[in-house]
Amino acid sequence: MWAFAAGPAPRSTYQVVSGDTLDKVIRKTMPDSPLRVEILRNAFVQQNPQAFTKSPPRALMAGAVLNVPNHDDLLRSYTVPGQAPGNSGMSRGGGYSTADMNMSERKNWVRFP
Repeated sequence: MWAFAAGPAPRSTYQVVSGDTLDKVIRKTMPDSPLRVEILRNAFVQQNPQAFTKSPPRALMAGAVLNVPNHDDLLRSYTVPGQAPGNSGMSRGGGYSTADMNMSERKNWVRFP
């Protein structure tokens, strides 16, 4: 029987070319992700602060090498048991799910007849 040590997953990288935007990089590197694009953007920015300009609006610098976030780790950290990945309490129809809100959060809501 062979035993292999479980090491860290190999890191994937992407080299930014002129004209790339963060959304374009996300579509190229994680095209089938069920996570919201905002989550993926934040993960890229957190792992690659050196690849963005310092002044707003923050833009990718051509030639920078990005570390692509590990998609499985992101899924595990953003998935709540019994809830679809990337869905953080919002229903797809545009309404809010009140099942996970307590009454004190809703007491100041305006009610219409």
